[in-house]
Amino acid sequence: MQLTKQILRLMSKRGYTPLDVGGIVEALGLPGIDKIEIKRALDVLESEGRVLRTKKEKYALPAQLDMVVGEFLANKAGYGFVRTAIGDVFIPGSKVNGAMHQDKVAVKLTRKRTRQGPRSEGEITRVIERARDSIIGRYERHGKLSLATPSDKRIFYQVTIHRNDSMQAKDGDMVVVKIFEYPDGTHPARGLVTEIIGDETSPTIEIDVIVREHNLSTDFSRAVLAESEAVPSEVARADLEERKDYRDVFTVTIDGLDAKDFDDAVSVYRDGQDGHFHLGVHIADVSHYVTIGSALDEEAFGRGTSVYLADRVLPMLPHKLSNNICSLNPNVDRLSLSVEMTIDDRGEVIDFEIHPGVINSNFRLTYEEVDEAFKTGEYKSPDLRDLLVNLRVLSDILEKKRLKRGSLDFETVEPKVILDENLKPVEVIVRERTPATKIIEEAMIITNETVADFMYWQDSPMVYRVHDKPNEETLVQIEELVENLRYPVRKLKGAHPRVIQQIISYAHNRPEKLLINNLLLRAMKRAVYAPSSTLHFGLASQHYTHFTSPIRRYPDLVVHRLVKAVLDQNLSEPDIVNMVDNLADICEHSSYMEREADDASRESVDVKLCELMKEHVGEIFEGTITGVSGYGFFVQLPNTAEGLVHVRDLTGDYYTYDEATFTLIGQRTGRMFQIGQAVTVLVTNVIIGERRIDFVLAEK
Repeated sequence: MQLTKQILRLMSKRGYTPLDVGGIVEALGLPGIDKIEIKRALDVLESEGRVLRTKKEKYALPAQLDMVVGEFLANKAGYGFVRTAIGDVFIPGSKVNGAMHQDKVAVKLTRKRTRQGPRSEGEITRVIERARDSIIGRYERHGKLSLATPSDKRIFYQVTIHRNDSMQAKDGDMVVVKIFEYPDGTHPARGLVTEIIGDETSPTIEIDVIVREHNLSTDFSRAVLAESEAVPSEVARADLEERKDYRDVFTVTIDGLDAKDFDDAVSVYRDGQDGHFHLGVHIADVSHYVTIGSALDEEAFGRGTSVYLADRVLPMLPHKLSNNICSLNPNVDRLSLSVEMTIDDRGEVIDFEIHPGVINSNFRLTYEEVDEAFKTGEYKSPDLRDLLVNLRVLSDILEKKRLKRGSLDFETVEPKVILDENLKPVEVIVRERTPATKIIEEAMIITNETVADFMYWQDSPMVYRVHDKPNEETLVQIEELVENLRYPVRKLKGAHPRVIQQIISYAHNRPEKLLINNLLLRAMKRAVYAPSSTLHFGLASQHYTHFTSPIRRYPDLVVHRLVKAVLDQNLSEPDIVNMVDNLADICEHSSYMEREADDASRESVDVKLCELMKEHVGEIFEGTITGVSGYGFFVQLPNTAEGLVHVRDLTGDYYTYDEATFTLIGQRTGRMFQIGQAVTVLVTNVIIGERRIDFVLAEK
């Protein structure tokens, strides 16, 4: 038996008390095993957080020391939570003790959760593994010693830097600092400057910092560019062998106005006799050009996804592939992996086929012009009219079916910040779901489900898109709220997604709509990639995958390879076998890179919104309360910029926070502030580096 397992078995025995290395050697009684080997095994277990060492150099399981191990998730307000096997443990700011955001830590529990009692609370006693060896921050000179203030406000500690270790950085420079001495709650962090990113006044510096903080790739290596250049610029005749020819089928792409890479094209007609829809979804066959194990493939895996920032795009693949030969541009031949579906008037897929194909898209359409065509009834051609009208009818059927089974349909908006030639924000376009976006969304959902079902019943290796059930603790809070509001649906713990959707629908025309949507969104867990299929809670879909965007998402590229391997019956090919052996790692890395990309994208928009609002300090705006806490409430403006009205600025009364109703209540006047309430605010301050906007209430 492995030595680490034998140590864990020893410690798990009833009556075990912490032992030092010698005591463990003696208790195990293993012939030929000495202290050095036991110490090595203990070091491994300690690094994994499975065993902890006391100040007296004795070892025990965390639970035996009334401790838990987990990842510290800091909040920029100065406190944090440790995510553990027993749930999240709250860490007050005074009990962080030198831990930094995302460190693996050991926590001494000072208060345990009970059914009736408050949340678990604890104190970090030890950092088991540091999450970072460097930080990015603003450099400030202070005599012989200088300071770097982290740009990520979830890192609470400034890093001290000796003048000789500064690379001659200037005040205000954004720098990368390597940490050689970590904070311990008493002594500061120390480090040295390894790179000067740029001056804080540069128009791109804030997003440059975001790119660095999330370790996003900005340049392609020579090997990757060389492979990209070797890819032909046009579809070769030899590429058409054993492909279905869709070039005479009327096909279009529909994307955003600023889209440059077109993953998907659609075709549709309705049978005049039985009324069935024949939907074709044609996806760029990136896997034909990006082969397993190539430099392009390794780069795409590393990036995981294209990243769409407010002022730039960091593509997963070089321009020649992403915007040209792989992109389904109009009026040129392009290779596809196409899914043909026959769908009845209830939205059921009654038949389907999947083929490697070749298409020649007839139109590159934008959402804006499709919505305009729906509004005016004016179309560029009869063929285009028939396609769009049939797609709209079909999307209504598919949406109705999806919502009936319990798919969630949150009411959200997406801001698009418009920049001028100097990358300065000039306006914000708020994107909402429209008939044009819906027809593509529904077509892609049904395609992803069809491919996932096909691969599931083939019992084939696969990358699925899975979405776990919501956080039950949060659902219990929402249960209390909807009960107080007399909603017809009350029991949420363990509820089917259909129940969640009923609450969203019921709230649609009520003043607390924003409150309900926000709370339910917070309760949702993030969807991830996995090599096995479970229910996708948000879509109420039994089997789901990502198949429709291989230009910008690595998992889709892997799914294409697996689908083609099943179609060609070559799953036993060495390259495919090797890829299948690594599916778990591919899923984990892709999920991680997706989170990094999403966070970076959101932060970049926040930066540009702050830059825009900096020009409006002293002006008054109408807004809506989107969040309430004991220290104030957040207000979102129509352009989606969000800021805080601090409770200290609510003059004329003393306000207390009611957790049950998420409401601030004035003790003297009874005035209340709650989510969904309209308020008038004055912009008082904007700090771009902190992505912070301050409001005070303004009298109308």
